[in-house]
Amino acid sequence: MAIWNTGEKNGFWKGGRIVTPHGYVLIRVGKDHPCADTRGYAYEHRLIAAEKIGRPLMNSEKVHHIDGNKQNNSPENLEVCTSLADHKAKHRTKCMDRKLPNQENIVIFCACGCGNTLNKFDGYGRPRKYKHGHSRRKQNV
Repeated sequence: MAIWNTGEKNGFWKGGRIVTPHGYVLIRVGKDHPCADTRGYAYEHRLIAAEKIGRPLMNSEKVHHIDGNKQNNSPENLEVCTSLADHKAKHRTKCMDRKLPNQENIVIFCACGCGNTLNKFDGYGRPRKYKHGHSRRKQNV
């Protein structure tokens, strides 16, 4: 049984291109495509990035939009990140006060004035001011 109002035959057809509520572009590739969802759509940026590197993307690989525009899917604007952590690091800026990739973790003095030293960033890249066990409350007592 043929369905008469699907795809190009549907009055709401927009060329097989949809923009998601999160701003990403979906392209109609058909339900048989390995990247397709249950409706037959795949993320355009993942398709273009896979074509750029010459192989299918692994599920763990994320695609970074260099200029921040999720709809600019030109190959020059896409960068494949090996992990979610790598992708999140691309979005860090100096104003976030988080350790940037390849930034040196300098040694600082504890802010309570005890004279102990510590690394400026913890293992997650968050800034530190006090040696473990020290707090502002202990200063005022």
